[in-house]
Amino acid sequence: MLLGAATLVALSLALPHPSGGDTSVLIAIAAAMVATGLLCLAFFRRIPLPATHLVLAATAAATGLLIYESGVATGQFGSIFVWATLVSGYYFSRRVAAAHLVWLLAVYAVSLVTVESTAGYSPLTRWLFTALSLTVVMLLTNIVVAHRARADLRARRFFDLSHDMLSTMDQTGRCVEANEAWTHLLGYAAEDLQGTRLLDLTHPDDHRRAAAATVELFKGVESVGLETRVWARDGSLHWLSSDSVLAPDEGMVYTRSTDVTELKRIEAEREALLEDVEGLARSDALTGLPNRRALDEMLPREMARAQRGESPLSLAIIDLDHFKSYNDSHGHLAGDAFLRECAIAWDTELRGEDAVFRFGGEEFLVLLPERTIDPAGAIVERLRMATPRKRTCSAGLALWDSAETSEELLNRADAALYEAKAEGRDRLVNAV
Repeated sequence: MLLGAATLVALSLALPHPSGGDTSVLIAIAAAMVATGLLCLAFFRRIPLPATHLVLAATAAATGLLIYESGVATGQFGSIFVWATLVSGYYFSRRVAAAHLVWLLAVYAVSLVTVESTAGYSPLTRWLFTALSLTVVMLLTNIVVAHRARADLRARRFFDLSHDMLSTMDQTGRCVEANEAWTHLLGYAAEDLQGTRLLDLTHPDDHRRAAAATVELFKGVESVGLETRVWARDGSLHWLSSDSVLAPDEGMVYTRSTDVTELKRIEAEREALLEDVEGLARSDALTGLPNRRALDEMLPREMARAQRGESPLSLAIIDLDHFKSYNDSHGHLAGDAFLRECAIAWDTELRGEDAVFRFGGEEFLVLLPERTIDPAGAIVERLRMATPRKRTCSAGLALWDSAETSEELLNRADAALYEAKAEGRDRLVNAV
């Protein structure tokens, strides 16, 4: 107010103005207002509200005294009254602003009565003109402020009623305003967040992505669906999905964040469930070994790898001897238990890249990468010797020739197994 009034006084001195006034007094007034205005500007955040009323009242009184000392009631002094009225109409209610205006007009009336010259106007005319002008200024200012206050109140209600976390940030990333959803969802009150860099609440592993999105935002690219982990007041981590937009004319960033922690948990559970289902689809329910489906996926990969590395690949099919009669005499539960024991015993014997599969019924398949026929045969014999309950088994072993298909390789191993059974079982036969 004082700085603006000083500017108007200085301008009026540079322009033609009624004569008779003491120019040196006006210059002193302008200088005093500049000094006082700078002090108020430096400490305005620390000036309590009652002191503001005193500053306005003292300004009016001091202006009246200066009018008296200058000897002439000129328009330069009226600029101070206009600014005082604008300030009171902007910051205070209509009643309080009217009280300031009454005080100001009373001081002005006393000054007009006691001053030597009223610059060509009668004291009453100048006072009435001033009173009318300042009243209009006060009412218009108060109406505009009241209208804006109602609009701000409506915006604030929508701001606070939103279930999403709304916030505004300045260009340094510090929070200017936050709605009540931050309190409900993360425990932060609005005053806790004001002046805080929201990036400081973000999990360190997400800092780089958040910072990169901010850089793009200030280039004019809206940030949509940025997912970051944010610390709540109680120390828990919450996943937030945030949309942000920059208002260049305001230099502010507007952000809407949604807590998607529960959605993330559900997604994680669903992914884990899918992994379990996929694992079950590739494993035998009885023995826990990989099943035929897993073999159909793994065998072509191993064949391709063996072809690239020009390395051998052997495959064996093992069949438990007289398993049907064992089942019939001991029962299916005992038969199932026996199959599980075989799976554990044979899987324990294998090392490295070797793998055993439940091929179907009482048949098992052993895949032996980087094994030629003799080392592979030794491994199969070791498995046969490890068969539980002193039972026997037959096996057919085939070495891949690097040209045949997986079905042809399986057929050769199966043919060798059939030959082992035909020769009396309890033996290993190598495919031709």
